[in-house]
Amino acid sequence: MELASFLNREQLAAVEHRDGPLLVIAGAGSGKTRVIEYRVLNLVMNRVDPGQILLLTFTRRAAKEMLNRAAKRDPRAGQVEGGTFHAFGVKVLRQFAKSLGIKENFTVIDQADAEEALHRCATDLGYYGKEKRFPQKSTLQKICSMATNKRISVGEILEREYPNFIECNQEIEKLRGQYAKYKLEQAYFDYDDLLLYLKLLLDQKAVREHLSTTYRYIMVDEFQDTNYLQGEIVSLLGGAHQNVMVVGDDAQSIYGFRGAHHQNILSFPERFKGAKVIKLEANYRSSQEILDLGNAVLGNMVHKFSKTLKSAEGRQGEKPGIVYFKEPADEAAWIVDQVQEYYHQGENLSEMAVLFRSSHISFHLQTELAKRRIPFEVFGGKKFSDTAHVKDLIGYLKLLANPRDELAWNRALMLLPGVGPKTASKIIHDLLGRPVLVEMKAIFDCLPEKAKYKAAAVRLIKTLIEADQKKDDLGLSYRILLDAYLPILEDKYDNWTQRKKDLETLAQIAARYTSIELLLTDFALEPPEREVAEVSGIYQNEGRVCLSTIHSAKGLEWGNVFVIGMIEGIFPTAYALKTDEAIAEEERLFYVAVTRAKDRLYLSMTHYGFSGGITQFNKPSRFLSLPGMAELIEKPGELETPKPKPALPNIGMNKDELLAKLADLYRGK
Repeated sequence: MELASFLNREQLAAVEHRDGPLLVIAGAGSGKTRVIEYRVLNLVMNRVDPGQILLLTFTRRAAKEMLNRAAKRDPRAGQVEGGTFHAFGVKVLRQFAKSLGIKENFTVIDQADAEEALHRCATDLGYYGKEKRFPQKSTLQKICSMATNKRISVGEILEREYPNFIECNQEIEKLRGQYAKYKLEQAYFDYDDLLLYLKLLLDQKAVREHLSTTYRYIMVDEFQDTNYLQGEIVSLLGGAHQNVMVVGDDAQSIYGFRGAHHQNILSFPERFKGAKVIKLEANYRSSQEILDLGNAVLGNMVHKFSKTLKSAEGRQGEKPGIVYFKEPADEAAWIVDQVQEYYHQGENLSEMAVLFRSSHISFHLQTELAKRRIPFEVFGGKKFSDTAHVKDLIGYLKLLANPRDELAWNRALMLLPGVGPKTASKIIHDLLGRPVLVEMKAIFDCLPEKAKYKAAAVRLIKTLIEADQKKDDLGLSYRILLDAYLPILEDKYDNWTQRKKDLETLAQIAARYTSIELLLTDFALEPPEREVAEVSGIYQNEGRVCLSTIHSAKGLEWGNVFVIGMIEGIFPTAYALKTDEAIAEEERLFYVAVTRAKDRLYLSMTHYGFSGGITQFNKPSRFLSLPGMAELIEKPGELETPKPKPALPNIGMNKDELLAKLADLYRGK
């Protein structure tokens, strides 16, 4: 195969690089996934054993798509191992579980379960109910997770992010130890554990040598988003043979709040001495006018690999525009007008996106789109897997996989009428003495006859036993659980019919799996996104306008992009104004926003805002006045606020008259 016919010069150089460390700096829209795909292909075509190639990505889907495309050209590429760091951690931990004294069928718990486990440990330690305020469970999880991922102390996290809890430093440090002990006793691993224990295993010379021999060629996608632990894992995996290729864009490192360590990509040439650096600067997405704006943002960055984006096809287009409005409602109306205009010009709604720093500023836009019956979807909101009803069913499945799952029992029991935390805790204490569901039934049979929850509790254990006996057919097993849960769903939620659709979707997902363990692992590591409700109307089958936080828009592209809220304190966010490091990340976020656009790009802000019921004047974002920006943006436009509509007539109807007329309408008069 002549690779040169599919790749540009820089891409080809990266693809043909075989041995030794390689850093690929991939500018926005430069075809980095193509480089990874073809490098896998080139390696297997040159007789590298596919089983010795490891591709680490941030989503299982990304790895699967790249490897599937490579496999279409050479089926051997389909044998390459690809997936997320966390999935790789699960695999290695299961291989070495016995050596660590851990059960092979350990449970991977999600964030909500981690929060609940932390809360239980904190309660056992007596940290709640005191005069001194102690962090809530969600805050505790964030503190512990950030400390683990950034490899810094709890005290440093508290000082930076939660100074109001600095006095709780010692208690939280003790809690971390108790939490770790609790998880080992229960055979639980949270997301952070998958990386932490993988790092601990790699610290063992025998394990490191085994994995280095197994995986002779390592590739990492989106390296700029790796956290400190992941950076260490890559160094340990590839330290012996040095055959490590990482791909990323330092200018798109925007996940510091999740623990991403920008320095990982910047320091790669220092960690891997003699590393070759290849820059992909040819952009296959945007017009040069949009790229020029992106280059101006790049030029202002301090810590970076220098690069200049150029349109690979020499595409010219409109200058990016900036528009000022009096109020958010005016901004929303104008954007929706533009959406309708481009739609009537023949463009699909799916080619239109509105991006924002924080989701709350999109409220007016959502209202305006709904009012005009234009379908839209929102990214950056609640996920399908985070909804309570889905977590309830997942909890049932966890009990089939591990009948001694304390957190899953707590969730299931708390759904029963009359069961509170104390009752649930007492029942769980008795249940954990029995290893299997069939033996646990005796505990339920012996519950007090007068207990309000007795009948429901017995039904629950009978349902679990029946589902367990059918779990070779996961679709059937899930259906048994769902049928038993539906009465709870109807009683618990007013919109139960809508929620039932989610559970039917979960049924379709479950039916595709051969084991509960595989389903639960995938669901914990990479759950499906929530379903998106459409607004029906004249735009049916025309796609949806995308409303997205910039963080959720990374890696995506649209023909027309509107970036709203270009206001100091909103973008950059007020929280980032405290440190230079935070401002630098906000600037990278702005770069990500402008490079999502293919054809048209608009930046907008409003003059007036409201805070605490008080009208305030907004200051334009500092990013609008970066050096070189003025000549790259279309001259500012000011749209007049529509003239007020005539006052409504006073029809003078009182409450009694209104009720009388309603009664007439009810009678059909």
